[in-house]
Amino acid sequence: MADRKGGIAAPIKRLVGKTLRFLGVLVAAYLLVVVAAVWVAGDGDYQGRLHETVVNDITELNPVPMGRVATPRSVEDIVAAIKSSSGPISIGGGRFSMGGQTAIDNGLQLDMREFDEVVAFDAGKREITVQSGISWRELQEYIDPHDLSVKIMQTYANFSVGGSLSVNVHGRYIGHGPIISSVKSVQLVLADGSVVTASREENPELFFAAIGGYGGIGVIADVTLGLAVNQKVGRQTRTMPVTEYGEHFAANIRDNKQVIFHNADMYPPAFEVVRDVSWYVTDDDVTIDDRLIATDDSYWLLPKMINFSSSGDFGKWTRKAIIDPLYYAFDRVAWRNWEASYDVRELGEGDRSEKTWVLQEYFIPVENFDSFVPKMRDIFNKHEVDVVNISIRHALPDPDSYLSWARNEVFAFVVYHSQGTTAEDRQRVGIWTREMTDAIISENGAYYLPYQPHATVDQFRAAYPNADRYFAVKRRVDPDNRFRNKLWQKYYPTKRSEVREYLDSLDGYRKGEEQTFLTVPEWYLVFNPNEYADFLADGNNPSDFPFWQSIDEYWSLYDRVNALSAGLYPQNSEYQTMLWVIGVSTTAEFVAKGVYENTIGRLTRWMASEDTPEDRLIQEAHAAYGELIHYEPWYVFPFADYAGRIWTDTPFFGKNFIRKLERKLMFTGEFAFKALYAKAIGFGSQATYGPSEGFVTMHVVGDTQRVAATDPGVEVVRDFGDGDLVITAPRWGGFTEVMPKLAEAGVRLVEINGNDEIVFSTVGAETSSAVPVHARLLFKSMVISPEGMERSVYVVRVEHLADSLSSLASNDVHLEHIFDF
Repeated sequence: MADRKGGIAAPIKRLVGKTLRFLGVLVAAYLLVVVAAVWVAGDGDYQGRLHETVVNDITELNPVPMGRVATPRSVEDIVAAIKSSSGPISIGGGRFSMGGQTAIDNGLQLDMREFDEVVAFDAGKREITVQSGISWRELQEYIDPHDLSVKIMQTYANFSVGGSLSVNVHGRYIGHGPIISSVKSVQLVLADGSVVTASREENPELFFAAIGGYGGIGVIADVTLGLAVNQKVGRQTRTMPVTEYGEHFAANIRDNKQVIFHNADMYPPAFEVVRDVSWYVTDDDVTIDDRLIATDDSYWLLPKMINFSSSGDFGKWTRKAIIDPLYYAFDRVAWRNWEASYDVRELGEGDRSEKTWVLQEYFIPVENFDSFVPKMRDIFNKHEVDVVNISIRHALPDPDSYLSWARNEVFAFVVYHSQGTTAEDRQRVGIWTREMTDAIISENGAYYLPYQPHATVDQFRAAYPNADRYFAVKRRVDPDNRFRNKLWQKYYPTKRSEVREYLDSLDGYRKGEEQTFLTVPEWYLVFNPNEYADFLADGNNPSDFPFWQSIDEYWSLYDRVNALSAGLYPQNSEYQTMLWVIGVSTTAEFVAKGVYENTIGRLTRWMASEDTPEDRLIQEAHAAYGELIHYEPWYVFPFADYAGRIWTDTPFFGKNFIRKLERKLMFTGEFAFKALYAKAIGFGSQATYGPSEGFVTMHVVGDTQRVAATDPGVEVVRDFGDGDLVITAPRWGGFTEVMPKLAEAGVRLVEINGNDEIVFSTVGAETSSAVPVHARLLFKSMVISPEGMERSVYVVRVEHLADSLSSLASNDVHLEHIFDF
């Protein structure tokens, strides 16, 4: 009996083994097809650009699309550029600021780097007049043969003279304050095209507003500077506890006429030890023959040291205990001009897409040094800020400039730190920066404005209490606020400042503008089910649906929107990962359906003479799904209910039984799996993101009653008078339905969730070439059903969206979707 059982069991075992191996091969083949489909599909060669001209700064954190860039070479060129334009104007030099201070969206930028001639020079009077676009290095090369030196400048010589004046720089110079003290006069080109001279004696209000005015008053054209004698200087260093530094500086450095340059490096992460690095006038022979640092010097070591120091506490300890002691162990004697000719390349060049290096600077009255340092230390350590170095400098008071950062004698804390580039990284930096700004203000100090503008308007006002004097001059000479940039967009008070402050106070108001682009492939997975439902409703064979082309279309849209948004917006890795995940899962689904429908599905359709009740219910389910996901997340769809209905709402037996049974089994398997998958995704989404915010917030201009009457989903949140309203509207499909109604009601849009550009799509005949007014075509996209139609994807400035929507009727196309944030 046992032998009989064993004899029967062996063939069964072999059959089961072969079946499992076959299934394994089948699954492996399926996975290979999915991987191949993801790999091959898409439009990797897409070369579209969102903006022709984009201006960025050294951090690569602040790309700003420009309408036009002009490169003046003369004062007449500057005047002509201003008079030939009507919109906002920004001014750029070396582009070493770090918060958009040289650019404004879709405006005119004056790129001053070719405005770089020496206008006049008097060696005997130690005076030079230059065009403002000249770099300090070029100026140094001109005056060095005359044994003259720049009196005050920042550490790096790449900067433009005009840019340095616009931020009122300082350096490591002892016995001086900001650069304004070395400026004799400036020539300004104002918003009306007039050219004026400003000095302490002539137009002093323009002089004190323009220097340190960040390009808000006018264009600094010619600059007359006082010069100093070029001397030999020798380096001396000393380390000490930070608690002894204030006394050491007062006793040995502050009033020592022999000290030309001085800074003290404070070592992270403990911030308890500083190294005094001072350069004294000397008669010793130089140890460096070059009078200026060679422009072709190799800068490979210091960037690597910065990277190493940024790699963790061990790197920071190594720098403090080994690298710096070795570096400073040797005597060095150089010319003053050599020590003032550093190149910013020594800080490193290369990829900053995921991590970048940024400066901040804090100005603290000298008497408050000891009380500020512990506050600074605690904030850095609390937020685990990756500080590479803190360089302490000194500046005498600047009582005259309207945006003076040195109202008293101050120590300057120049903080060099690394940060990530994602939106979340920037938010984290903003949190600790505002906390640091409060600490600075508590010590009667100020923070420096050339860097990221994280401070609130109230903090800006507290740090710069004379800002109203500056704003009064600006309103007089630039009444239309033409000279502006990202800094003044935030802090310059306009009639809409109250609206701006209110919107900025709303938690979660600002959404990443990149999402209007990144949502396009996601919404394709909304359009595609609708097209599938229409395809079935027209009586087509499900086996003829272009599943393969649908896969390719998703990945093509994915490639295109990533290409368009790359480099223009913070990296949104979370959203891009989500798009990749749903793309892979959709690819897997469509591969399976494509194979199934073109084998078993095509066979049972051939055997059936007509659509079965199951076919019609499947079409109904896809139509309902396509309708729901315009307004709600896909995972709330009742997949399980429809999987049950195909058994309860259609007879089991009947005509075309094989097709009926096959459709029942196929649909049940598909929707039962989706029901489980939706439950898991819905749970994960709620746990990760919480309840979805179901509305879009907008700043609009219109009549309160007319706006409120446009749609029940529109709510006027706040009326600021003069037509300025903050309103909310539904998201997703509801947003697309509401916006044309607002346009018809004459509402003008100002911004949507903090953004000034938005994407929308239309569907029209393939032969149509019309483009909605003010919109720019990004690309075309396939429409499966109805035949002969094509999707067009456009970008438009928010302020022009209403006009674009109103023009659609005359273009014989219909609005498909507006991609909110």
